[in-house]
Amino acid sequence: MLLSLLLAAALPSLALEQDPDFYVTDETGSLSRDTREHVIEVNEQLEYACGGQIVVVFIDYFGDVYADEYAVGLFNDWSLSDMGMLLVVSPKEGRGGITVGRDLTDRFFEEDINKYLERYFWDDFDDGKYDRAVTKLVDKLADWFEDEFDVKLGEVQDSSGSGGSGSTGWLAGLGIIGVVLGFIFKNIFIILIFVIIIVTVIVSDRRRYRGYYTSMGMPMPPYRPWYMFSSRPYRSYRAPRPPRRPPPPPPSGGGGYRPPRSSPPRPSSRPPRSSGGRSGGTFGGRGGSGGSRPSGGSRPSGGGRSGGSFGGRR
Repeated sequence: MLLSLLLAAALPSLALEQDPDFYVTDETGSLSRDTREHVIEVNEQLEYACGGQIVVVFIDYFGDVYADEYAVGLFNDWSLSDMGMLLVVSPKEGRGGITVGRDLTDRFFEEDINKYLERYFWDDFDDGKYDRAVTKLVDKLADWFEDEFDVKLGEVQDSSGSGGSGSTGWLAGLGIIGVVLGFIFKNIFIILIFVIIIVTVIVSDRRRYRGYYTSMGMPMPPYRPWYMFSSRPYRSYRAPRPPRRPPPPPPSGGGGYRPPRSSPPRPSSRPPRSSGGRSGGTFGGRGGSGGSRPSGGSRPSGGGRSGGSFGGRR
């Protein structure tokens, strides 16, 4: 029994049971349902975006335990995310603070924790405006996550279909219809291009269909778009080419026209016959044609765990 009492004193967080909502545990009844739902909604977006958590806990008393020890023990006992933040406060004692996971200890320091609590939480908390204090602090911490990890919670909410104000958020509850309409909204330009291509193909196919029956001298039957998938004769029909223009006539009269050049007369190989009588003398020299003809030869040729950082009222 003595050992159990010592363990209970060392780990007071074991006495607190976590709420089924996980992100909000309020054993004092200080928070409204709207505030609880807001904290849950922000955390769902935050975990989806970067794995962060902002868990809120309201307890009756810390007792003899320091607030920072209680918060660290509760963080580890509940196995919160290494990217998480845990706010633990006691309205009756007026103290509490925030502890962060080990992945945030080098990003969100103790002086940062105290700055956020002083600016956005303690004034409303001390005045008993617990809903306002929690909502303001959670929203500012969510803004810090957005800036630090370059995420946008609104975009995450719209794309996940959790009820955002985007063009497709209202389609979340419509099932298959919502999915189809959401796809159309996101791919409207691609769909328009596809529709234009289909219409162009149908119009071109209808022209070919009409030209085929016109060339055959028959009235055109009604055309149906699915004909372009058939094997009808008009599918291979090609309209006849228009007749070519006749060559222009030769120019008449005037200058600039040169008549075709006539071929010069071929010289005769036979010597002119003398007008006198036959020669009675002899001819001295070499007989024949004056040399041998060259033979026809060839032509010449050419290549999680908490890191221990805590800020607040101990």
